[in-house]
Amino acid sequence: MKQKKEAKKKSAKNTPQQEIMVIFSMENDLEKIRNAISDSFGLERAKEGNAVKVGNNKCNVSISILLPSMGEEEKKFIESQKNVVCGYFCQVQSCDDDIKINLCHHIQKARAYIYIQLEAKDSHVDLQYDVNEVKDIMWGMTEDVGGVLIAEQGTEALGVVNEKGVVIFDGNGNSDLESYFPFVLEEVPEYMAECTHKQKDRRNRNMKYLFDKGIYVCELPLNQDDDMVSVRSKEEVVRRALGLMVVSLYSEAMLNPEENLSVEEAREFIGHVMENYKITNLEEILSPEELAYLRDDGPEEKTKIQYSWQYENLYVMEWVLGLTEWNDPLGICDVPLMVRNMKEFNSIEEICEKTVMRTPGEIFDKADLIYRMDWAAVDARIHRMRGPAGLDHGVVQERHKALNWMIRFGDAEWDDVDTPT
Repeated sequence: MKQKKEAKKKSAKNTPQQEIMVIFSMENDLEKIRNAISDSFGLERAKEGNAVKVGNNKCNVSISILLPSMGEEEKKFIESQKNVVCGYFCQVQSCDDDIKINLCHHIQKARAYIYIQLEAKDSHVDLQYDVNEVKDIMWGMTEDVGGVLIAEQGTEALGVVNEKGVVIFDGNGNSDLESYFPFVLEEVPEYMAECTHKQKDRRNRNMKYLFDKGIYVCELPLNQDDDMVSVRSKEEVVRRALGLMVVSLYSEAMLNPEENLSVEEAREFIGHVMENYKITNLEEILSPEELAYLRDDGPEEKTKIQYSWQYENLYVMEWVLGLTEWNDPLGICDVPLMVRNMKEFNSIEEICEKTVMRTPGEIFDKADLIYRMDWAAVDARIHRMRGPAGLDHGVVQERHKALNWMIRFGDAEWDDVDTPT
C-alpha cells in the first residue's frame, strides 16, 4: 500500500504543468486570425496552417484555430464548447443578468474557436508568470478578432471595451462593467431578400429600438406586410376587450381575499357588468374556452390565476382603441385604470362610436416589436434568467398573443392564437 502511495506522488510530480485558455472569436478569416496571433507574439507571419507555436526555455505555447467551415466534426466541437462555457456562466448567481446573457449571446455568435495551451517543459517549473504573460498577450488580441478570452480554468471571461482590458464576467458574478452590449446592428441579406420596404423599415426601427435598450435579439423571420393582411375590425376589438374585462373581473372576484366570492357570487357580479353594456348573451363577447371556464362550477386555482392575466390582453385592446398609451412590458398594467377606461362607455355601439383605432401600420409595428421582445424574454427564461432590460416574461407573452390576434397571425381565433419565437 505504501509503495502505491509513493508511486502516485511521483507520478503527480512528473506530470507537466498545463494551462488552457480559449478565445471565442467573431472573426472567421483564418489568415487574419493567424496574423493577429503572430503579430501579438512578435513572430514572423506564417503563410498557411491553422496552428501557431511559440515558447521559451520553460514552456511551450500551442495555439490552434478552428472554424466551423473546416468540417462537421469541427463545427460540432465548437458548438459543444460554446454550450459548456455558457452553461457554466449561466449558473452563476448574485450577478447582473443582463451582462451574463449578453456574454452568452456573444459567445454563441462566435465564428471561430482559438485554443491556447501552455505546457511546462519541466514538472518543477512554476508557470504562473508565463501564464500571466500569455494571458495578457491574448487578452490584448481579443479586440482584433472581436473576441472573448476565457481564462482561469474557464471561470473568467475577459475582453476589450473602449480600448480597455476588462473582466466581463467571472465565476463569482463580478464584472468591471455596468453594462455589456458588444453587438452592432447589421442587415442580414438572406432575411431581407424577399421583404417589402415596409417590412424592412419596421425590422430596422424595432431592432434599433431594442439594441439601444441593450436587448439582444437574433435575426427572426419577418411578419407580413400590413398592406397584405387586414387587422381585426373595431367591433371585433371592442367585443374582445369586453370579454377580456369580464373574464378578468370574474377571476379577480374569486381570487381577491377581500372579496373571496364564490363561483355563483362571481357570476352574479359579472352579470351586473354585462347589464351595464347591454350585453344579454355571453357568447357575444367570450371565446369557447372562456365560456367553458365561466360555466365550470369548480375551476382550479391555477385556472383562475391564468385568466386573471387577461388584463394584460385588455391593455393591448385598449391601446388599439386609443384609450391608453404604449408602455414597454416591464411590469403588469394599471388594472384599475384599464377597468375605469371601459367604464366610460355603456354599450358596444358607444365604444365603437367614440374611439379611434390605431392604424394598421402602428399595430403591425407593435406586433413586430413584441414578437422580438418575446424572443429575448423566452431566451432568458430558458437560461433561467430574468427578462433582459427588465422585460416581464408573463406580460410580454400576453401582449404577444393579443397582437398576433390583431394581425390575424395564422388566421387563428382567440383560443388558438400561437406565439412562436
